[in-house]
Amino acid sequence: GNSIASSGGYGAITPGEAFEALDSVTAAPDVLSRRVKELSGLLLCTPGEAVAVAHRFPAILETPRSTLAARMSLLKELLPNADAAVIFRAEPRALLAGDGDLIMRDARAKIALIHTELPGVSADKLVEIEPRMLFEDISQGLAALKELWPEEAFRSSEEQNPFFAEELALAIKALMGKGAETPRMR
Repeated sequence: GNSIASSGGYGAITPGEAFEALDSVTAAPDVLSRRVKELSGLLLCTPGEAVAVAHRFPAILETPRSTLAARMSLLKELLPNADAAVIFRAEPRALLAGDGDLIMRDARAKIALIHTELPGVSADKLVEIEPRMLFEDISQGLAALKELWPEEAFRSSEEQNPFFAEELALAIKALMGKGAETPRMR
């Protein structure tokens, strides 16, 4: 198989992932290169970043450009002030693997939950910083956060602190039990 598709700086892909993109895994280097270049154009990134996206979801290399463009457009409609390409690059599998209508319906529900539970907070910024929030159950983290912080605090915090969305995303992850990260050894 092609070494860029099956191993390298992003680690080896599993046999199941390789099966998702059988044509790409066995494609000639010039074909794979063209697909990566097209993907980087659609996702507004470098070819290296496109390879990283393809590593997370190999089938993206075989997904029709029209499907990618349509999902990107729907995501931008849902989060008009967010960088949809950043979210797409972070979560290609969650945005593409399945029925687009169901995926976007669930994403709309998460955005509505954020607006309801965190009044005055920019869902666009929050999801751009932590795209996984669109695809996980965040209700527990939001409920725990509301217990710790009065609602009025959400309304003014973003204006007072330019890093509020980043801090809030980290707090929600921590309250969901997903905030622990392995410290880097130097």
